[in-house]
Amino acid sequence: MLNWLGGKGAAGWTAVDRGADGLVGVTVLAPDAGGKPRVVKCAAMPGGPLDAGALAGLAKKIAVPDCPWTLPLSRKEYSILMVPEPPVPPAELERSVRWAISGMIDYPADEASIAWMKIPSVDRLPNRPPDLYVLLAKSELIARHKAAFQQARIPLQAVDVRETAQRNIAALAEKPGEGVGLLTIGKQGVQFTITCNGELYLDRFVEESLFDHAQRDEAAERRAFERIALQVQRSLDFIGRTMTFIVIDRVLMAPMPVGLELDPDVISQHLSLPVEALDLASLFDFSQTPELAREENQALYFTALGAALRFMKKKA
Repeated sequence: MLNWLGGKGAAGWTAVDRGADGLVGVTVLAPDAGGKPRVVKCAAMPGGPLDAGALAGLAKKIAVPDCPWTLPLSRKEYSILMVPEPPVPPAELERSVRWAISGMIDYPADEASIAWMKIPSVDRLPNRPPDLYVLLAKSELIARHKAAFQQARIPLQAVDVRETAQRNIAALAEKPGEGVGLLTIGKQGVQFTITCNGELYLDRFVEESLFDHAQRDEAAERRAFERIALQVQRSLDFIGRTMTFIVIDRVLMAPMPVGLELDPDVISQHLSLPVEALDLASLFDFSQTPELAREENQALYFTALGAALRFMKKKA
């Protein structure tokens, strides 16, 4: 099985992501002391499938020696489930997790490639049973992706998911001791995460399409944004009730795709917290990739940028 969530030892990573319009990829190097992560290469392959030919073409544009590759899966290729952490020794955890999810998926658990993340509440809430986020995809799917990279002679060392990529960007934006809500609105839906000290505490994905109508309908879009705000507020309320040690003072809104212009105030007026637009240029060094200073490109490369931050260390 490929490494899902480890592999933080490299000084830089290359990430390739698939969107509706093809492949995008970036190479990000760890920052110098006191600096920002450096995005040294980026490129897009419009219409390109995830096959050896497209990957080899992309590699010519973004590969950097000694930088391994990671692939964030597409939204429909994996599941993320929350389950109670089994009270078993570490050596027995995988077997227990597979048993726990066996009734929650529509295929045999033995056919799943799985990874998990602890939701770190034990130290702060010792009387509350701990939970895990379990990430799973069909092993056959992972093997197929691995084969495409092998045929392209690319060192794929990790498989990622969109939640952890977003967590990584939120961790860059955190202030010391701060919890951060990060909202991403895209063509596949709406993702909201809450992180603190580099850890993912809550994820909510809403399949709320804002692009179905042939002609722009501002009234319909506004109603959609109101529904989004309601889901965000429910998530904030949930954290406020259950994770009382997390202090959230603001919600960040990620850059949005072309064709969707939304002032953060439209969301903010429905929430109990202010909403701030997030400019990724405040988090990354784009001096070698100036095209990423544009908001539409930041939206296009958002998941790839987050996935390439695998070298990051958790905050103390």
